[in-house]
Amino acid sequence: MRYLFIISFFLTACYSITAQNEVFKTNIQLIELEELKEEIFESEKEYKIAFIFNQFCPASRDIFPDLDKLYKNSIQKNFELFIISETKEKNKEDLKDHLFYYGYEEPFYILKDKPLLGFLKKTIQSICEGCDFKEMGYSSFIIFNKNNEVVVQTNYNHTEEELVSILEKYMQ
Repeated sequence: MRYLFIISFFLTACYSITAQNEVFKTNIQLIELEELKEEIFESEKEYKIAFIFNQFCPASRDIFPDLDKLYKNSIQKNFELFIISETKEKNKEDLKDHLFYYGYEEPFYILKDKPLLGFLKKTIQSICEGCDFKEMGYSSFIIFNKNNEVVVQTNYNHTEEELVSILEKYMQ
């Protein structure tokens, strides 16, 4: 009887773990910078939000839960969110754990063509020629309208409350 109970418990635990893993799937996409730019600009949504993320940056980690909550609570979905990272292949599992912790299943873009220096400059200049990359950092974002014109560009001087307030306006 004791063995039957142990086997039953083990099978239930294995099934539960398998079911949990099947429910949550991260959607991490490796993409070239030019492909990402095309994807952003081809979007038909009213607003397109490009968020520069680094899992090791405290500012990125601080704003991410608010960003994710706004995304999940959005009713109209009149926007498309592009979370962009330079995460290295060796840190991909850490990123998956981070996304799993927040239950984040939406597309997450890791750039394939990472420069040794100047990731922010290259990325920002590629998707937004008129943006001031010197003022931007991880946790900054660029909001484009349907015509791919910059509506808002944030920078590292914005407080978390200001960033959330800006995002609330466009993530409806």
